Amino acid sequence: MLEYIQLDVSPILSQISNHFKSAAFLLHPFVQMPNGWQKRKRERPFQHIYPSDEEILNIGKPVSWNQISQQSDLTLQEVGIAVHDHRDKRPDLTNQLRTCFNSDFYYPREDKISVFLLNDIVNVLGSKGADFVLYSAPLEGEKGRLKIEEIKLEEMSDLTPAEFMLMDDKLEFAFISEYDAYTTLFLTKDDNIAGIIRRMNWEATICDNKTTLNWFSQKS
Repeated sequence: MLEYIQLDVSPILSQISNHFKSAAFLLHPFVQMPNGWQKRKRERPFQHIYPSDEEILNIGKPVSWNQISQQSDLTLQEVGIAVHDHRDKRPDLTNQLRTCFNSDFYYPREDKISVFLLNDIVNVLGSKGADFVLYSAPLEGEKGRLKIEEIKLEEMSDLTPAEFMLMDDKLEFAFISEYDAYTTLFLTKDDNIAGIIRRMNWEATICDNKTTLNWFSQKS
């Protein structure tokens, strides 16, 4: 079983070359909850609320980065900067991004794999005949496997903390979540990673030989 891959600031492809050929950052969708959801949910003024994975899966709607880019008049890279640095570094981009927000609209899922992506990820992991999904969570001290045909998304969501990697038992694909990231890193032995991304209708930034973890702040 391949252990969780600890990545550093050097280019992604140079770090994964022993196991995989291609990599891409899958962009976690923004989350639109039903009108009035936050008001009904809030128990006290100014309470910070973020919907649970179960709530997102059952009544939330994904909103693409491309849609946000068009509405905010930011490039996708600027959306990435605003999302990752929304606490302090680029208040100008953050403020521009928030023109798209309403009281029931939320940033993408941080730290862990977005529940909007999980079903497609399981489908990709099983696409080359794998029977099991393998997982590795180093901070939790856990690793194991799940039979693909028995996986339930709610259980998968509970299983996926930050610093987490999902693989198929043939080790053709891997999906990695990291702290402070609004993306999932997709790794594959397949040369045609762009074709997989198009087929799954994912939003993604495909890594070239210079792409690092800070892809959103790199010059094009």
